[in-house]
Parts: sequence; structure tokens; C-alpha cells
Amino acid sequence: MEDAFDALSSGKVLLANAATGCGKTDAVLSAAISYAHETDMAIFFLTPKISQHKIAVDVVNGIAAKHRLGIRAVDLIGRRHACIDPVLHDLDHDGFYQSCEKKRKKEACAFYANAKGFNRVQEAKANMLFKKMLDNYGAARPHQDVVKLGEQTGCCPYEWLIKLAGASNVIIADYYHFMIPEIRDILLLKTKKKIENSIVIVDEAHNLARRVREHLSSSVSSFVFARAEKEMRFLGAEQIPLEKEFNKWAQERLGKTKEKLVSRLGFDNLLTDFGKEQDLLAKHFEELGLELVERTNRKSACLRISRFIAGWKTEEEGVVRILKGKDGWFALSKRFLDPSVATSVLNRCHSAILMSGTLLPLEMHRDTLGLDAENTVMKSYPSPFDRNNTMHLLAQGHTTRYTERKTENYASMAGQIDRIIGNTPGGTAVFFPSYAVQNAVLPFIKSGNLHIQRESASPDEVAELLRRFGNGGVLVGVQGGSMSEGIDYCNGEIRTAVIVGVALEEMSLEIQALIDYYQEKFGRGWEYGYMWPAVVKAMQAAGRGIRKETDRCAVVYMDERFAWKNYRSVFDSGTQFIMTGEPEKYVKEFWKG
Repeated sequence: MEDAFDALSSGKVLLANAATGCGKTDAVLSAAISYAHETDMAIFFLTPKISQHKIAVDVVNGIAAKHRLGIRAVDLIGRRHACIDPVLHDLDHDGFYQSCEKKRKKEACAFYANAKGFNRVQEAKANMLFKKMLDNYGAARPHQDVVKLGEQTGCCPYEWLIKLAGASNVIIADYYHFMIPEIRDILLLKTKKKIENSIVIVDEAHNLARRVREHLSSSVSSFVFARAEKEMRFLGAEQIPLEKEFNKWAQERLGKTKEKLVSRLGFDNLLTDFGKEQDLLAKHFEELGLELVERTNRKSACLRISRFIAGWKTEEEGVVRILKGKDGWFALSKRFLDPSVATSVLNRCHSAILMSGTLLPLEMHRDTLGLDAENTVMKSYPSPFDRNNTMHLLAQGHTTRYTERKTENYASMAGQIDRIIGNTPGGTAVFFPSYAVQNAVLPFIKSGNLHIQRESASPDEVAELLRRFGNGGVLVGVQGGSMSEGIDYCNGEIRTAVIVGVALEEMSLEIQALIDYYQEKFGRGWEYGYMWPAVVKAMQAAGRGIRKETDRCAVVYMDERFAWKNYRSVFDSGTQFIMTGEPEKYVKEFWKG
């Protein structure tokens, strides 16, 4: 708390690595609210998931109640997530935003009219409805409450949330609301906030670089072009052999290779062959897509192609364009390697605090996010929990290195996992490096009551899986997945966590380009672009069992590479490993004592 207040007072950036469950959100928001209360600053509290907003909402309410401060916070979500229009809210991202904008331009949305108004009379009525809601709002409410009030009054919840943001000291939002320039600029304009008068708090900050890179990147494929052709036929539009021409163009460039770096001009030439300039072609597909959405209420491939074409022509630093092919199917993508084109905005804020339970190595996050080294303070805090409550075992004789992925090794891993499960009095979680390894090992596991996360599982399926695991058994998932990050197992569900293998990304042109880019920029290509992010995934998964000071957990790392210097250096200096070929014996003794 003192370090956070010092960083705020001196206008610095603080990178804080501190154990999950030790009170980071309370400490940082306390310092930020104290400082902002005296200086009239705006606080942006950013998380990677909407589900994580509630923690910050509860902290603001607690502080406001205890100290009787006249502060207000808004739980801001995207327009699509807040929409109560029965026709629009089921559309996909592209279809929703295009259709919503069109409906507002036509002054055809009654919910918008009630919340903001299309003329002075409607604006006056909307302001009265908002004031009535605000009078009973309190310090902070979860966004679900605002959505429910919007449904009851027929007012657009998103427009209410934006008005609330303008009248709030604390804005709880997603990474993208502040990190993506076009989204941030509109938000700041509507709320009358300024970057230089803002305090930005980033929760789960180890995710920030990857999430921003993914958001900035885009792709199209043979499948998307084929769908677009069907849409054009349905609409009676001029037929363009999109899939055939794209596949022909891709095949000529790939030959017998599976993937290849391409230039911007190569795809530009293909677009020219379609008979229109790029801007006109993007507009043409946009109009077709909007018409399809309006007539069918279905998502549109034409809209996706329109957005891809518009983004393809721009040139940015740290971008690679990759063409891939498999079994006559092709995909073209524009991938961003450098998140700092967006995240370096943190240097322009009054102050920023980035925190996580796995923000190591701190230098990697500082560098990749483009933070000013001279103005950044890096601190790693020792865990306040009793270290005897956690045992770290490194099981010798196992690895998921590609050259060792053999049937007999998978069977050996499964046997070890079964013995660990058999010596754990309660729930066990097993996190694999990928679904491919998970699917290869699972047939050899003899333990029962397995709760297995399948690839592409829906949020509802994951929720049901977690509900069943709460009654006992073995949770099976992947490192870096939804069950190994961002979910708190607060009731001691996980007694033993087994981390099978190192979750290294499959070597590809994009990963090689990332390694080369970070090597040239920082001299740490393999570390920043390949090895260390994989270890962070393992640490995140391992930390699921310790969420509060009374929790106990045995953690078994099943890969000899965790003992190698380059991998081991990422762990907190206080982490002590027991090297053993029989981890189940130590697990048994741990739960006896």
C-alpha cells in the first residue's frame, strides 16, 4: 500500500509481483482512492475478464462505507454485453456493432432514445430518468444491476454506464477499454477524462501483452470466403469467386510448404483482381454484411472480410503477415508481435500500477509493454502465507519434449498421475501443456471421477464442469486455459496440483518471428518470446490451490526442464523444489502432517 501511494505521488509506474489472495486489490485501490480523492484524478481499474470486476466493486463499496467518502465507481462493460435489444444482443461482434450503429443513425432504437435521446425533448426525458437512477445508485453496483434497471425502464444500459463513467471516480473496465486506441479515445471523449489525469491499475497484468497482441491481430480463411459467397448468392449480389481465387493465390505462393511469410502487396494484387479498389471493396463487403444481418439476424462473413481488408493495408511496426495451408484449406493473418504500440500509453498516464501473482520476470513485462525504464519501479513481494502450507515437487524422469512424446512415456506419466491421485485425500487438478498431450495421456489414466475440459468448451460447459468438481474428483485441463487462470478455487477443492510438461507454443513462423523480434529489440528473444511465458502458465496453474492463508496444497511439476536454469530462474527466489522420482510418497506424507 505504501509503495503504491509512493508511485502515485511521484507519478511513476509500479510493477508489483505479489501472491494471489494477499489483498493486492484492496491495497492498491485504497492508495489510489486516497490519492485521487485529494487530486481529482480518475482511476481506471482494468481486468482481463468481466467476471473479475466484482472484486473491485466490493472493495469500492467497502471503502466508501467505512470512510463515508463521496466516491462513485462504475462497472463498465462493452455495448454488446449490455444490450437489451432482443434482436441485436444475440449477434456476433461484427454484426452487432455495425447493426447497432445503423439503428442509432436511423433513430430507430427506443432504448437509446430513452437513455440518451435523439432530440432535445428526448434528451430532457433521458436526463430525468438517469438522475432518478443515479439518486439511488450508491457508491458502486455490479453491471448486472444496471442492465436489470435498463430492462425495467426501457433505457439502454450501455448509455447509462457511459454517463455513470463520466460521473465516477473509479471506472472498472476491460483491458481493451483503455489499451486499444480507437476504443480509449471514444471513451475518454464521452466521459470527459484525460490520460494525463488518470491513474491506471492493471490486474492480472501477466496477461496484458498477449491479450493486446491477440486483439490487434486479424485473419481470414477459405472457410470465411466460402461463407461470404453463400451470403452474396442469398442477397442476389454480383458473384465473385472468392474462395476459388483465394485458394489459387494461396496455393501458388505456398507450393509444398505449410506456412510462409507474405508481403502486403501480394494480397493487394489479389484484391485488385476482384475489380475494385481496396477501400471500395471493403465498403462493398460492409454493405453486404449489414444487409445480411438486417434480413436474417445472423453473423456475416462479408463483415469480417471488410474489417480484414481495412486493417490489412495499414503498416505498423512489429507486424508479420502469414499464409498457412492444410488439406486444401488456407488462412491469411496479420499478426502483431509488439503490444507496446498500444500499451506504451501507460507512460502518458499520471501513474500506473500493474500487478499479478505471476509477474515474473518483472523486466520482461516492463520491456514488452514498452514502459519507460527510468520511470518504472519493480517490486516482488514475498508471500505472506506459511510456506509450509505448500510443497513443490519436481518429478524426475518425465518430459513432454517433442522428441520424447512416445506411447510408453505417456503411459509412464499416466501411472505417476494415478499414484499421486491415489495419495491425495481430496480433489486433484491435472494441467497439461496442450490438448494434444492431454488427449494422448488420458487413455492410460485408470483413476475415476475425471472432470475433463474439452477443447472449445463453452463458458456454460466450463461452469458445469467446475460445479461437478466442487463435489470431488479429478479436474483435467490445460495450462493457460480458462480453468488454470482467473478462477478462484476458494473452498479447498484442489489439494494437489499436477503440472504436466512445459506449455511451450508450437514452433511456427509467428513464434519464430516473435523470438527474432525480441532478440533484435531486447537481446532476449528465446526468453521473452518462447520459454518464460510458458513457465508463467505453469506458475498460474500451480497457484490455483493456494487462494488464502489457510489453504494447503502439494504441487507436482512433471517435466525435468523445470530444473533447468533458464526455466527455474522465472520462479520466485523463495520457491524450494524437492527433486524426486516418487512424488506420490511425498504427497502422502504431506497430507499426513
